[in-house]
Amino acid sequence: MVKEYGYEYDAVLDKELYEKSKGKVTHEKFMGAMCLRSGRDVLKVVAREFEPTAVLIPSLACDSMILPFEMYGHEVNYYKLNKDYSINQESLYSLIPNEDKTILFLYMDYFGNKTIEDAELEKLKASHPHLIFIEDRTHNLLVNSRYTFKSDFTVASLRKWIDIPDGGLMWTDRELKKKEYSEDLTFSEVRLRAQCMRNEFLQSGDESIKTEYRKIFSTVTDMIDEEKLPGLMSQYAYERACQINLSEVNEKRRRNAQVLIEELKGFSFVQDKTGLGDVYVAVLIENRDEVQRKLASMGIFGTIIWPLNDKQRAVCEVSKYTEEHMLTIYCDQRYSVENMKYIASCIRRVCNE
Repeated sequence: MVKEYGYEYDAVLDKELYEKSKGKVTHEKFMGAMCLRSGRDVLKVVAREFEPTAVLIPSLACDSMILPFEMYGHEVNYYKLNKDYSINQESLYSLIPNEDKTILFLYMDYFGNKTIEDAELEKLKASHPHLIFIEDRTHNLLVNSRYTFKSDFTVASLRKWIDIPDGGLMWTDRELKKKEYSEDLTFSEVRLRAQCMRNEFLQSGDESIKTEYRKIFSTVTDMIDEEKLPGLMSQYAYERACQINLSEVNEKRRRNAQVLIEELKGFSFVQDKTGLGDVYVAVLIENRDEVQRKLASMGIFGTIIWPLNDKQRAVCEVSKYTEEHMLTIYCDQRYSVENMKYIASCIRRVCNE
């Protein structure tokens, strides 16, 4: 059996569930949230609710957070972050126009680092009643919110946390005006096939399978980016998610993150506290690209989760530095304590070469 660490989830097809759910999307709620096909689709739902306007997005954000708004004609503006990844309030306020016009404001915590205090959110709401607040909970989905402030929309990508082929979540108390959704399951079917192929590769070591599933994973999101209509979550993914013990998932991630942090003492962590959102463990290193390549040759994959555009880099030095230096280490439920210690030892060895 091949040993690889990181990268996309592999999966074993639940044949009985697949036959029962084939061709179906879900209209059920999960964790009290509406179920969409992906995080991108969740943001499409938000974006299409409003006439084209300005959207305020943190400069450290991936294109999957930007494209849905651009797709619906909104103008994306980026605000700066401070060195601790909190929102640079001077930058944020400078982007809010004085006129009484609807503005969309998206904010998120980074690896457990709280970016804005409740008091500041309340102040913003009081002084700018036209602001629409959108909280992205992808990084801290499985822990209790540290905010008492209630956003207009809360969004998250579920498939970052568990081995489902598709899945995004949205919470809102607002009555949605637009209620048309795509029920196309091509994205889910293709990703599920790639996940099963990856499992086959890990069992057999057949490199031709690896080449094929990697090509699928690298291109499959294009079909979402090309479709304006937001899609619903597949029934297969929904049923699989319902079978998973999320508390156990969260506990294993917290444990694994703690092992990595202890084993990598001396490294510069984006955050060094566990239990606040253990989607990855992120470190900042000077020769990130070289380290990443060497680790990949050893079967350890760290991903660059925020490739930035030129405008984002120009707006914020912290975001630019993070993009260039951050290595994200997978700490999810697939791995044991021994796996984490092995990964940490490899990172130390490569960084000391």
